[in-house]
Formats: sequence, C-alpha cells, structure tokens
Amino acid sequence: MAADLTLERIHWQVYCLPLRAPFRTAHGLLSTRWGAIVEVSSAGGSLQGYGELAPLPPFSPALSSVLAALPALAKSLEGSTLTEALARLLAAQETGQLPAPATFALEVALLDLRARALGQGLLAPYARRAVPVNAVIGASKPDEAAEASRQAVAAGFRCLKLKLSGNEQQDDERLAAVRASVGGAIALRLDANASWSLAQAERLLRAYAPYDIAYVEQPLAAEDLEGLRQLRRRSPIPIAADESLSGLESARQVLQLEAADVLILKPQFLGGLRPTLQIIEEAATRGVTCVLTSALEAGIGICATLHLAAAHPALTQAAGLATLSLLRTDLLSEPLTYNDGQLQLPSGPGLGVRLDRAVLARYSSTLL
Repeated sequence: MAADLTLERIHWQVYCLPLRAPFRTAHGLLSTRWGAIVEVSSAGGSLQGYGELAPLPPFSPALSSVLAALPALAKSLEGSTLTEALARLLAAQETGQLPAPATFALEVALLDLRARALGQGLLAPYARRAVPVNAVIGASKPDEAAEASRQAVAAGFRCLKLKLSGNEQQDDERLAAVRASVGGAIALRLDANASWSLAQAERLLRAYAPYDIAYVEQPLAAEDLEGLRQLRRRSPIPIAADESLSGLESARQVLQLEAADVLILKPQFLGGLRPTLQIIEEAATRGVTCVLTSALEAGIGICATLHLAAAHPALTQAAGLATLSLLRTDLLSEPLTYNDGQLQLPSGPGLGVRLDRAVLARYSSTLL
C-alpha cells in the first residue's frame, strides 16, 4: 500500500530557463526563470514523485534561501513512510517554519509518489477533467498587445489578463487597443501588480469601468489592506488581492477586512496545495471568489496547480495557468493539452506527466 512506502532519497536539480521573449509587468522585465525540480524516491527506487519550487522575489524568498532549507528537511524525511512524511510536512506548513516554495515542492512530490503507487490522479476524484484558463497579455506596446489578444481569442481563449506597466498613458492606450481588438464578449482582467496609490486607483478604476473589466488584481501595495478595503467599497470594478496573500493567515486578514472580491491564489507562494485548499474553503463561506494562477513555473508546478483547479467544485473561474508558452521549455516529455481555451487534466497516475530529464540536464545550473 502507498502508506507503507518508505522514502529512500530526496534530491533536487536547479534550473535556469530562458523566456521566449522578455515579459514586462509593473514589477519590471523578466527574461529568465530560476527554480528547481524536487524528486522523491521510494525504497528500492521503483517509484518517483516530482515537485517544483520556483520562488520569485519580491513575492517570495530568494532561491538561495529556499534551497538552503532543503537539506535538513530532506534528511528528516528520508527513511520515513509516506504517511509520516506528509504529517511532518503538514506541521511545517501550519507553523510556516519553511519557505513556502519548499513546502509546495515537497508536498507535491510526496502526493505524486503516493498517487502513482495507488494508480490514481494526484487529487482524485475530480470535479472536471478540463479547466478554463485565461491568456496572459504582457505590458507590451498597444499594437503588440492587441495582436497577441486577437491570436489568443483565435486560439479559443474567452478570458484575457492584461498586465499593466505603471505608465498611465501607455496603460490607457494598451487597454483601449486590446478591448477594441477582441470586442465586448471576451472577459478582460487587469493586473496592476501593486503599482498604484489609493487616489490613483480610484481615478483609474472609474476611467476603466466602461471597458467592462472583470476585476483588477492588486491595485495597491501588498501591505495596504486598509487601503484595499476602502478602495473595494468605492470601486466600480471588483478588486482582487494577489501580492497581499502570502499564506493562510494573510488570506484570513483579507477575508476578515472584506478587502477583496476575489482572491488570486498561487500555491507556490502560499506553501502548498493544502493551505491553498483551506483558503478556498474559508473564502467560499464568505462568498469570495478564488482564482488559481501560476507563479510562472515550469510544467511540474503548473500541473500540480491544475490538479487542484480541476478537483475543487468552487473553482469555476478561468485559472491563470496558460503561462508555459512564455518559457523556452516546460521540462515535460509531452506538453499539457489546450483545447478551446481549456487546459486538459493529464490522464495518467499522479501528476500524469513525465519529466524530460535530458532537457532538465540541458538547462541545469548552479547558483553563483
């Protein structure tokens, strides 16, 4: 039985993946993505499970500090049964004593190993086998953003998320160009990445309301929950919290203050699938919508979040998981499948995907 499996080895490989093109947000320009693939093996090495850690400052600790926490954790788990290892990891998640990306990666790897042993999906049973996703449009020139939006709609996407740059004139022009290019039937989300002041946000939200915006992500600084609360009460556009969410306790603060209509949840930065699930459950009791999104990870991390998106019936909104095309490679032997704006859940056991070891070796790296 899976519960009787003993962990023999836990190891990891750092990667540095180039983006296909630099991706601009209000936080700046991203051209490479650093992270690590974590592998856990059962006794005898007959089964493996995989997870991925991909911190992204300023949303999470630096990669070096996340990696520094792994050796002691790995040593404490090796030789344990799966049941014991998952219990210890749950305790670490609850106390927040480890960097969130580390607990996310270990949790996914352990769940993957268990599910492969049982011959079932990572989080079976599932509410759906395909998850609607939004396309992400970077803070590029207005004509480039409009063309990218048209291509996304032609590919079947019915929801777009437009990144804002913090330059008001450019953002105004980009938004107008995108809405004009796709018409009014396509859902449009905006992501300000914490770049506005309260007064600026109030003014811009009034100006953007005619564009029929589904919601605006993180208009204010992450720590300004009181400002977010005030803004939500005056805004003609629903407000979503993203960078303000660093774990279960921060999510509870946002919910208690009624500071957001929507919670944007990145399990990579929240410490794992289980704390993310707890947030979803608590938000549902308050009538607050949750949307799962990627942290621009490679395929293992995206796939783990996809399994959660498919498993919970409350997650009906388009997820922000269509980001693998931003990377030069997803590190998977076979890509995830998109169909008419939906991401298909892999059918195999565990995560349902295979790591491409040759490609991982090609992009492997060491921190300087």
